[in-house]
Amino acid sequence: MRKRFSIILCTVLCAASIGYDAISSSAQSPIKFTDTSQHWAEQSIQTAVEKKYVDGYDDGSFKPELPISRAEFIKMLSSAAGEKVEKVEGNDWYVPYVKRLKELSIIPVEFPERYNEPLQRFEMAMLSARSVDKELKGSMLDSVKLGLIHGVSTTDLAPYGTSTRAQAITIIERILSAKKGEKLPVDKYAASSAEIAATGSNVGTMLGLRVKEIGTTWNYAEGVTVKLNKLIVADPADLDDPFMKLIDMRTWGKSTSKTDNKVIFANFTVVATEAGVGAPDMLPTQVLTQLDTSDELLLTEQALSRWMEFNKPQTNEGYVAYALPNRIANLGIVFNILNTKTILAIK
Repeated sequence: MRKRFSIILCTVLCAASIGYDAISSSAQSPIKFTDTSQHWAEQSIQTAVEKKYVDGYDDGSFKPELPISRAEFIKMLSSAAGEKVEKVEGNDWYVPYVKRLKELSIIPVEFPERYNEPLQRFEMAMLSARSVDKELKGSMLDSVKLGLIHGVSTTDLAPYGTSTRAQAITIIERILSAKKGEKLPVDKYAASSAEIAATGSNVGTMLGLRVKEIGTTWNYAEGVTVKLNKLIVADPADLDDPFMKLIDMRTWGKSTSKTDNKVIFANFTVVATEAGVGAPDMLPTQVLTQLDTSDELLLTEQALSRWMEFNKPQTNEGYVAYALPNRIANLGIVFNILNTKTILAIK
């Protein structure tokens, strides 16, 4: 009798054990959504769901291409960081998450309060950068330098564009990696675009220099002024460099090495008022000249007018471009602007 009881007890315990393992196995099996198969972010979505900072919808979908709202991103950011909040039901479900991130100084005072509206990319950059380092302002440049935000193309950061749920997960995963001290890859084109937007130049990204004189105005003659708007560096050895598309490569010297030179673009605005009518004509090379070690290049578009006759009030805007050897460009950029030696970028 005792032996029979032992066999029965063993059978029950084994069955219980098998049942427990089956439940555990089921709980650990990947959650399958109806709309993520073959999606580019399928694995990232799965990882995020397993980390429990984002969920799918009751109908079994995830909606990876749905634009994400400010409230949703803030909840994801808070949950992914392991912040504990008291959950609230109803339309104000996001309020505790907002409150917590404000307490942590991740959400700055200037952040829009319309939380149910789509999150814009510059706002995502702000929250992302400050999640990694609260001392940062949270600019696009901050987030790009950290490797958190990449460009949507080689020329466009789309700061006022929106992001999808899938894209938001990608950013959250980058934030988590950066907070662990991992060095993320930086999109150099995005860094260049962000620096130009912030400072008027990309000399920091391209050469490790500091820009000077952006916004400075010089007098050419009575009633005629010249203003420097941008100073841009391009790499002729990089086939994808977006600014090289502006150069008429027929003017590139046959003996000029693409790997040993950079191209320096200076964007100017020349304004002639009524008082400037009758001033001496101007050529772009009068506005900007360089050392004998540089070569002037012609542009296919966006060039400063090749000949400016001041016979009426006018405004001319465009680029002047030169090829400059790396050995010089790496140390600093010096131009003669209206025959005055001017340092435009330094170490």
